[in-house]
Amino acid sequence: MKKPITTRNITLGIYSLLFILVVGIWIWEITQFDEFLKSFYNWNERLEIPNILYGLAFSNVFTAAIASSILGIGLFLKNKTGWILITGWYWFLITNGIKSIFEEGIKDSTDFFQALFFFLIPLGLIFLMNKFNGISEYHKIQSSKKLKLNLLAIGIGILLAVFRVVKKNLLQQCL
Repeated sequence: MKKPITTRNITLGIYSLLFILVVGIWIWEITQFDEFLKSFYNWNERLEIPNILYGLAFSNVFTAAIASSILGIGLFLKNKTGWILITGWYWFLITNGIKSIFEEGIKDSTDFFQALFFFLIPLGLIFLMNKFNGISEYHKIQSSKKLKLNLLAIGIGILLAVFRVVKKNLLQQCL
């Protein structure tokens, strides 16, 4: 006889996919950083510590990896803090998407559908975090406390977006 799929299995499946996303973001950021260093140094000089530190100081690399680390930490915490960090990361994605739309605008229908796609996915995941009982049980969240936790998550998401903007502007001033 087959075992029935439980809410715990669904929750772990969703969180496994999110963990793969975090690892993928880190791999992508490392390859981007390697490309950045490759444009300045040859193979032997690229791996020297001062050159790596210079590259970290003057590139906008690892911003996504730092933000995805918040998600990664939240995936392993089975309490309210984990839930807040995961939901805050989704709000960070939405805030970043809105900022990008205001900065770059929507030029054609492809941009519109991409913006809609990248807005609806985090919004759907926030909805899932709030309505799916398996995730609430995993993090031991009571329904009465979700509003307060959502407001805290929105604040964390906005703070992450502000961190990204400040980091980018400080780097531009240094160059």
